[in-house]
Amino acid sequence: MQFQGTAVIRINGREIKSLTGATFTTGGFTRQPVKGARVYGFNQTPTEAVVNLTIPNGADTSVDELNNITDATITITPDAGRQWLMPNAWSNGNASINSEGNISCGFSSCEAKEI
Repeated sequence: MQFQGTAVIRINGREIKSLTGATFTTGGFTRQPVKGARVYGFNQTPTEAVVNLTIPNGADTSVDELNNITDATITITPDAGRQWLMPNAWSNGNASINSEGNISCGFSSCEAKEI
């Protein structure tokens, strides 16, 4: 049985040169316990889908372009098989370059769908 080792991330069909360490959260709901004298159950609040990644800064990479992405289609394709779609995604607008020349950036969408 194969387990995930890598994943390809695409924004509007273009593969992003993502370095090792990207994270993806499918979103849905965050649940918190409801407590009094006992634990009675839980309540939940909706949470967005999020992908955070690091990209090597090269001549073909624009921080401004990354920060201004809205209404994008993002796909996450792990090598283990299952694929995820983040429709109508937007940049969090906080892309930054570190001293090693790597760009950290993040994207969110209202939901993520397994496809």
